[in-house]
Amino acid sequence: VEGLIAEGRMQACFENNLKFFQARLPKLYAKLLTPPTLYNLLSNEGGVNVLNLTDHSLLFPCIEGQHQMLNLAKEWAQSPLNNPKWRLDDNDITPLNPLESLPLTNEGCQALLNLSPTESGTICRLGANFYPPTIFYGLAGGLCLALLLEQGAFFHALYLCEEHPDLWRISCYFVDYARLFEATPPSACVLILGQIPPALLQNIFVTKKITHSFLHLEFDPYKNENTQEQAQSFHQAKKSALRGWGSFEDEMLGLNNTLENLKTNPPIFQPKHLKSIDLPICVVGNGPSLDSLLPFLKENAPKMVVFSCGTALKVLKRAGIAIDFQIEIERIGYLKEVLLDAPLGDTPLICGNMLNPEALSCAKEAYVFMRGGSGSGYLAPNLSVEFSAPFVGNAGVAIASLLSHTLILCGLDCGYIEGQTKHAKGSYYGQEDLQIPPNTLEVRANFGKTRVFSDGLFLLSAKQMGQLFAHRQNKVYNLSSGAFIENTTPIRAQDLKLAERNKAKAIRRIKNAFKPLKLRPPKEDFSAFQTALTKLLNTPINTKKDLYALVDDINASSIDTTRKQPLVGLLFEGSLSHLCLHLLAACLPLKQAELPEFYTKAKDIILSTLDKMHATYQASLKE
Repeated sequence: VEGLIAEGRMQACFENNLKFFQARLPKLYAKLLTPPTLYNLLSNEGGVNVLNLTDHSLLFPCIEGQHQMLNLAKEWAQSPLNNPKWRLDDNDITPLNPLESLPLTNEGCQALLNLSPTESGTICRLGANFYPPTIFYGLAGGLCLALLLEQGAFFHALYLCEEHPDLWRISCYFVDYARLFEATPPSACVLILGQIPPALLQNIFVTKKITHSFLHLEFDPYKNENTQEQAQSFHQAKKSALRGWGSFEDEMLGLNNTLENLKTNPPIFQPKHLKSIDLPICVVGNGPSLDSLLPFLKENAPKMVVFSCGTALKVLKRAGIAIDFQIEIERIGYLKEVLLDAPLGDTPLICGNMLNPEALSCAKEAYVFMRGGSGSGYLAPNLSVEFSAPFVGNAGVAIASLLSHTLILCGLDCGYIEGQTKHAKGSYYGQEDLQIPPNTLEVRANFGKTRVFSDGLFLLSAKQMGQLFAHRQNKVYNLSSGAFIENTTPIRAQDLKLAERNKAKAIRRIKNAFKPLKLRPPKEDFSAFQTALTKLLNTPINTKKDLYALVDDINASSIDTTRKQPLVGLLFEGSLSHLCLHLLAACLPLKQAELPEFYTKAKDIILSTLDKMHATYQASLKE
């Protein structure tokens, strides 16, 4: 171990790293060639340390002339999974709760968990020197990472963040980066100088959603404001990625509802043939900030088109605010009761194709859009409206963004506001307490001093809206006092002035965007999906490392199927993700020698569960 800080070894390691980065990462190589400005390596008879060039302070203690960098690195590199200097995060999902509303999915998931010893508790066995996705919020010189490499570490994925090029340069004296890139799967070792790019987080939690939604290991030697912000960003992305997976059962309900709704030959939204209106569309959600925005809505309703989303309906009706369209997407049965209670009355309904048919029958005037992200929304792929999940508010802004350049958001809070209830007063939900649920994260508020907390679904909702607005290039004014939404302009209601325009013409133009269209039940070929999945599941599995790699491959295959055959992919993707997550959880307590037998049984459970789902789908089409 002491050999790592021998002068000759450090110099050779540094030179080899320069050659490696020159060939692989020329931009980083160029930064490493510049002279140090803030930090430099200190090496003398007392050992090694990191010197701050500004105030000459040391990053590590020096006790009686002996630098403690190596000693502390040894402590940090000792059993990271059980080391208090590290954090092993399970996304607050263990033990996994039964998916009781999803009978087929839950049957398979519980069968997988039953393969694991019931008395295992919180035992976590990943195999010698194998680590789940791991993130360093700073290398602190890199000796800890170098020691892990010496131990034979292999990381399922590795993210190295460092805030200053000088600190990268110092790590090059200790970490063999060529070897490090071999200690991760291809393209799974990511070096980040500065802040974690949001696009990177998005890519990680799409392409490796299942493995990264479960365990990850993190190391933060600095614990400063910058590294804590980095950790917050990663945790937000992780919580968001765990939600919105869907399931076979939800997709089948949506498909059956869609086929029933199409029998009435409703006008269907044609997004390719639109003339945008010259009025802003105000999309109204049922968040608590709606209460303070009711006067603005009442005063300005004649100057904008009002989209009421979900349970905002009752609040707006009671306030006497004219609603131009009610937006709904729910598959569930009690939606009819919600609409009758509000009441919907003569308000035109714009609904997702998978809406509960009884709810659709409540409307005197109804229009349907094909909701992207749901398998049944791709019966006609060219008609699907993307970014319309997970909440009804997302559907509202997705449609509005296609119809008008200017949007106004009211009551779309995307979080829990401190000191307020979850929904507006007088809504369908009645009296609510002010308590913020556990396991939420504080997020940036739309307006300064308000404190807002978010969970996985709210994070996903806000992220989807931000991406939508970037894609559509809308001008979006956010009047809500909940979470800040990217690509919107926060503005107080009293500061937004609207001009009078021809609202009746705008309403007619919106209605004309929906036209009757005959859509037939799908005739899908499942063979390519089944063949690809069976081939993957027949991969020999001898280690947890093998299993993690397999789960990423299954996730990639699901994404590919969804791209090529959206209905087939989305029908199974959610439940398959749940099965794979339970597979990872079930194997945690097992010793390496027990894994092959476990996996043989697990593979049969997964294939059997998917066969039952396929049979259910086929039987449903015959009814």
